[in-house]
Amino acid sequence: MLYRTLGRTGLAVSEVGFGTGGVSRLMAEDDREAQLRAVRGALDRGLTLFDTAAGYGGGRSEANLGRALRALGARAAVSTKVRLGPEDLADPKGAAIASVEESLKRLGRESVDLVQIHNLIAPERKWPIGLVLAPGDILGRGGVLEGFRALRERGKVRFFGLTGLGDPKAIREVAESGAFDTLQVYYNLLNPSAGHRVPPNFSALDYGLLLDRAVELGMGVLVIRVLALGALSEAPNFLGFVDKPPPVLSPGSEYGEDVRRAARLRWLAAEEAPSLAQAAVRFALMKTGVSAVLCGFSDEAQLGQVTSASGAGGLSEGAMARLARIWDSDFAPGGPLSSRPGFTH
Repeated sequence: MLYRTLGRTGLAVSEVGFGTGGVSRLMAEDDREAQLRAVRGALDRGLTLFDTAAGYGGGRSEANLGRALRALGARAAVSTKVRLGPEDLADPKGAAIASVEESLKRLGRESVDLVQIHNLIAPERKWPIGLVLAPGDILGRGGVLEGFRALRERGKVRFFGLTGLGDPKAIREVAESGAFDTLQVYYNLLNPSAGHRVPPNFSALDYGLLLDRAVELGMGVLVIRVLALGALSEAPNFLGFVDKPPPVLSPGSEYGEDVRRAARLRWLAAEEAPSLAQAAVRFALMKTGVSAVLCGFSDEAQLGQVTSASGAGGLSEGAMARLARIWDSDFAPGGPLSSRPGFTH
């Protein structure tokens, strides 16, 4: 496992981090032995960054992660997240403080290294999906940022982060305040727009080189959805939700659309990497400024497949040129893999 610096925090973290969200299910369920094996396996492979959230499994992910780390006597960097609901908007500062205090109880810790805003960010709280905060809810008087600062003064958190989902302009506004140390960025082979230019009206949301801007600001960059909910795996078969479609984090990147797009990239597994999943992680890690890629794991096989990307090197120049042609044509409106108009913001 190789290690990178998490932006201006100065923290050295494994370039593959352990995500504990509900999509991979393991850490949000009740099999404590399997959880212990997974966390031990991650630590044995050199992972030092563990990411959770109050919203994962209704808090069970935090409790299970904390229990496993304590049982193993592990020293690791831990991040968690705050997601505010409509009932919290009358007092974002107080709600953020209360959320983190409850998270620390579940984790069994006095403090965490990183606390992040989990809500999407958009002007005037308006966005097609998800629980949304406006920049003023975060940066304004009595906002989330004031709550985070109060927690830091009490020794409860060290650094602050954002989840870079929602309206790219609004995300930039908050990031450019200089108050936040890290940014979670939606970035993968199917939507590379946070780190590569895409054609006008790209068939998925254009993040407008948000990753590059975060690096310019000195922020640590944590890549999320690198496997696009499993669309970029060997046998896409989303099992995380029953009787309802998988959650959409980013407009234009619905799971069914991404599975169709990913079929166009199967050559990567034959020509560039042992598996499409490893190629996807290597693609993310080759981007300048990426601090770590966060992945969820359901078993030891997945853990080994993804962690093998660390130190394996980036994709070839030829592969990157071929990908650029696919992004410009097949994934553009009217291309063979685009059945919907581009999402504009």
